[in-house]
Amino acid sequence: MVESTGAWLPLALVHLAGASRAAGHDCSIVDALAKGLGFEELERIVRETAPDVVCVSASTPGFPAALELCRRVRAPGRTTVVGGIHASFMYPEFLPGGGIDFAVVGEGEETLPELLRSLETGSDPARIAGIAFALGGRVIRTAPRPRTGSLDPLPKAWDLLDGGPYRWPGRPGSILGAITSSRGCPRRCRSCSEAALYDGSWRKRSVDSVAYELTTLRRDHGVEVVAFHDPAPAADGARFAELTSRLAELDLGLELVIWSCVEEVLRDEAVLERWRQAGVIHVGICRDPSEDRLVGDARSRALADGHRAIRALRAAGITSETSFWIGFPDETPGTVEETLARALAWDPDLARFPVLTPLPYTPAWRTWGPHVVTRDYRHFNQVDPVVKPLAMELDEVASMAERCRRSFGGARTGRSPQGGGARSAGPWVVHPVETTDTSGEPVLARDDLDRPPLFPHPPRP
Repeated sequence: MVESTGAWLPLALVHLAGASRAAGHDCSIVDALAKGLGFEELERIVRETAPDVVCVSASTPGFPAALELCRRVRAPGRTTVVGGIHASFMYPEFLPGGGIDFAVVGEGEETLPELLRSLETGSDPARIAGIAFALGGRVIRTAPRPRTGSLDPLPKAWDLLDGGPYRWPGRPGSILGAITSSRGCPRRCRSCSEAALYDGSWRKRSVDSVAYELTTLRRDHGVEVVAFHDPAPAADGARFAELTSRLAELDLGLELVIWSCVEEVLRDEAVLERWRQAGVIHVGICRDPSEDRLVGDARSRALADGHRAIRALRAAGITSETSFWIGFPDETPGTVEETLARALAWDPDLARFPVLTPLPYTPAWRTWGPHVVTRDYRHFNQVDPVVKPLAMELDEVASMAERCRRSFGGARTGRSPQGGGARSAGPWVVHPVETTDTSGEPVLARDDLDRPPLFPHPPRP
């Protein structure tokens, strides 16, 4: 889903290489995903560089490829290590199959250098907290490693990344950087892997540290746009107010892309201009899939709040992006219509229509896992349907997701005023026309019963 919108920096690899190098190990970074490198090319790189250890990080849909890569490059005298959210939870599933020697469970900046030192010296890896490995037909999980105490001094290895294809589509040709200003998320969304990994905890970096790193990215690396990879940089209102004030004062000339939620936007509605002065040009609004199954007053409140948050961001010159989920077990052509109508009523600058993809290590799996029809993780990408609705086929879900994307895009294009009046805010043109009634409340366009459905579908017997 992320890669479909551009090549994003492998920030986790920059952190891990920085920590390993600081501990005395020689490192290099290969971003196979962004550069589209296949197995043969990666095998060639391994042959030419002859590393002692190959460390691979992959999300759930990329994990089958990571496993195959480890199998191909593992050899006598060469160790394979995997990390990331999927590896942290699913190690009992893949370690017995061979190919992977060690899994790093949880954060890796302290664990990986210790593991590399153990491999170098031949000491017992079972003494290292935060790893798992197979031994004698059993999977051994060592003691859990406490979470990193301070996020401020973590070293980075930006110099190990070449220019690459790192761009944000909202600013064609710009140089993209990345940062995490916090870890975890206090919102505990049931489908969120971040919430699962950090168990609802949230740790923040100091404002001084974040401001210094942004200054370094701008001054030393010529970065023009920075994506905040943490899902809740604005969770602490007072801290985010201090950060935005500091960045506005520094005036680095950076444009910032961040994640937030409706509650945080409405909390700061009166000071969103300060967000914009700090450089924030685009906000991705997190929504848990369960929000698309609210009913009654809760659904009406969520719709009104979402529309209000979008309008507030737009008034401050900040563009917005959010997801509206389809493919639930109770999905029908009619409920897809309602989802599209909800997206049109919210009226973000960019709407995405991912299909429901419960991950096996999140609380959502207990609800929707029984409806998952495949465990081929390559399809757990929010594009290929993996949940079978009772009243729809999988190909119908995929087709309607694509139609929703096209219909929303067509509706946005159709709002373009002919006589001017549009203004630029971030990467998209923002138009002054609002979908509201006289009370200022959002209107569900699909409630107009005289309009034909967008997705004509024959009734099922």
